Amino acid sequence: MKRVGWIILWMSWVFWNHGLAQDTMKNGVAAVVNNEAITYRDVLAQTQMEEEDLKNQRNNGRITKEEYQEKIKARRNTVLDSLIETKLILQDYKKKGYNFPDYYFEQQEKQKIREQFGGDRQALVKTLEERGQTLADWKKYVRETFIVQQMRIINAKRYITISPHMIEAYYQQHVRDFLTPDRVKMRMIYLAPGSSENLDATANEVLAQVESGADFADLAKKYSNYNPSNGGQRGSNGWEERAGLHPALAEVAFNLRPGQSSGLISLPTADGKPAYYILHVEEVSKAAVIPLDRGVRDQIENTLQAAESEKVQREWIDRLKRDAYIEKFL
Repeated sequence: MKRVGWIILWMSWVFWNHGLAQDTMKNGVAAVVNNEAITYRDVLAQTQMEEEDLKNQRNNGRITKEEYQEKIKARRNTVLDSLIETKLILQDYKKKGYNFPDYYFEQQEKQKIREQFGGDRQALVKTLEERGQTLADWKKYVRETFIVQQMRIINAKRYITISPHMIEAYYQQHVRDFLTPDRVKMRMIYLAPGSSENLDATANEVLAQVESGADFADLAKKYSNYNPSNGGQRGSNGWEERAGLHPALAEVAFNLRPGQSSGLISLPTADGKPAYYILHVEEVSKAAVIPLDRGVRDQIENTLQAAESEKVQREWIDRLKRDAYIEKFL
């Protein structure tokens, strides 16, 4: 705690000698977490791009000076809170005696260079120089990011158990989420304006062939201006829900029985010219609740696992905060 006292005294000296909080904080301390400081520069490193955008918005009159200042303050505080959590996690890593091998950090560095710079290390160095950062800064960031990720995983997995009772209770409480809507498996012949010299005649000719029993998929491949290569099949393997169709088409499609085709349906296009549709329904699936054991159990377990993981991590961070000395200067 002696170091904490020294930092606070140092901060007081800085403010006393410079007077202006904005100027001093640029090279000063934004927060103290136990015996370690988070600098104002650390905060700006993560807010600089957004602050430049907000400054442009203010200069262009899109936001007022007051809105600009409020948004800047809110963003800096959000970032500072995140940096405090990161600092607490890194301190917990040291306190609990974890010591990940350097091999892990080297692998992370190689992966990021490969993903972000195409494996070109010189491109990384050049980018860092443009940002005013050093390779050592970047390595430290990669190392700390990896540690934080792993500590979150370790703490999440340690305490979470999802019981069958929890899964069943969630299923009963959210049963509507597992309701499959009415669906039809259908094909469609679409005749666009201008697709033939006499669209009305072509539409009636195609309809006559449908009514005479010609293969609908073959007709769609020959005449349709929509998905002809797949015989006019729509959606996922041809299955459609009401919401995925134009209301007028849905009204017809969901009143057809399996094996039935519609008559000509005329709908105006964006420029007001009529287009023609002929629908053919192959199968009908009525709305139903998916049984718990048909793939739903794993889905619910994953949902509960994620929720519990977030809860456990939040409790862990809150515990670290309660046991820590934290003082913010922003």
